[in-house]
Amino acid sequence: MKNIPIMTGSIGLFMIFVLLTGCNCPQPQIQSITPASGPGGTIVEVVFTGGGLGGSVIFDGSAVTTRYASNLGLGKILRFTVPYNATTGSKNVQVRSDGQTSPAVAFNVTGSGSVPTPVLDGFAIAHSNGEEITVFGSNFSTLSQVFIDGTEVDRYAGNSEPIRIIPFDFVDNAIICSPVTPLSMGSSYNVVVRNPGNLNSNTLNITVPSRVCEMEYDAMEDIPVPDYYVWQNSTVNTIRRTYTACGWILELAYDDTAIVDPQSGSAFSYADLYSFWQAYASPPASATYMHGAFLADGPTARGVMYMNSGNVSSLPAANQRQGFACFWDDFAVYTDRPQKYFRTTLHEAGHGFNLYHSDAASSQTVMTTTPSLASGWHCYFSTTSCNHLRSHDIDDVSPGGTAWGSRTCH
Repeated sequence: MKNIPIMTGSIGLFMIFVLLTGCNCPQPQIQSITPASGPGGTIVEVVFTGGGLGGSVIFDGSAVTTRYASNLGLGKILRFTVPYNATTGSKNVQVRSDGQTSPAVAFNVTGSGSVPTPVLDGFAIAHSNGEEITVFGSNFSTLSQVFIDGTEVDRYAGNSEPIRIIPFDFVDNAIICSPVTPLSMGSSYNVVVRNPGNLNSNTLNITVPSRVCEMEYDAMEDIPVPDYYVWQNSTVNTIRRTYTACGWILELAYDDTAIVDPQSGSAFSYADLYSFWQAYASPPASATYMHGAFLADGPTARGVMYMNSGNVSSLPAANQRQGFACFWDDFAVYTDRPQKYFRTTLHEAGHGFNLYHSDAASSQTVMTTTPSLASGWHCYFSTTSCNHLRSHDIDDVSPGGTAWGSRTCH
């Protein structure tokens, strides 16, 4: 008898039970398909109940390439691309799960579609172990393949994203994947995305950053952490992407996101912020680290990098620039509240890396203050900021290094 690998936790025990006894699950039933019509090439999301863990889609009687919408691969949300050469008319969509097939739901094909050429414009590395990369661009679909140095890699294989469900509008513009061989820090690689018909994207030449920061998020009860990504200037933006582009891997940890308000409704002072840091931050013994606190209200509008002796006189020098805070209530004045909240997180974390407002150079880049932003703002750093992050002495950049404001060169 072959050995069955033991998995810990309730999911692992359930999966072992299924392996030994069979699922005996109810027949899968499709709850919704979104959209319900469109031309060939349309990406469709299928939500179903019943069945087992995961499943696949049958379109017009034939199995099609199916992607899980969950980055854990255990969800009841599936996505597929309508064949580009599909004929017009009503087609049956079914889900196959645990050996059973659901009743059919109709999808109306409005015409054939042409395969677009994919375009690559950026990447992000999730962890210093090099086991996950996200590539960004446009004209992707569930059929797109990713190649690193000519070798195809697995899609949606990573578990480190701080979300469990990949947003629907993420699919066209980002692919999370796992290299066959982990990527090495400081090494360079060529990335290509291929669509059906051997339509290849431009080649994206990447260099894996060699600077790493562990960033922990803690949030007060009923206060959201920033969205994992925002759509701005026709681009998918993530905090990892912004910092990866300037030579840093951010290892994000969403820790305690339901902390009872220690201020009982009052605004946080600088001293209160430091007390919050002392209570909830979990800096490692030896690694670059930064803590993000997401609270209702504080000593300044929108956000602050408060971990410097100018704000907290009792702060040990070794901990300077290791904490920032953003204040959700102060974003109520914005119609694009989640986007500005996300953007301020990038900005205040930038101060933790010893970046100045002057780095914005009167542009709409990250170190521009939020009240100064017009509609055309961006989620990337200026050349000055990027040069500092990538090239300046590590003690002048890393949180916990030299004191805030000690940087003297651009």
